[in-house]
Amino acid sequence: MTENDALRQEIAALADAAEAAPETTADLKSLAVQLWTNFDEFTVEELEDILRDAWRIRGLPFNDNAGI
Repeated sequence: MTENDALRQEIAALADAAEAAPETTADLKSLAVQLWTNFDEFTVEELEDILRDAWRIRGLPFNDNAGI
């Protein structure tokens, strides 16, 4: 399994959890920081963008503080 595969699996698991409890997984910055601990070849901002795309694809709510 490559690093990208592992990241995709982790994001899919987080998105699944967000579908079950959207209020606890709406802060993408926090989730990105958590992911960064295991996937530090990406920046937190890159991870947040990846999460944002995944949330949009699934139609999940999120707190979009991008650019603030």
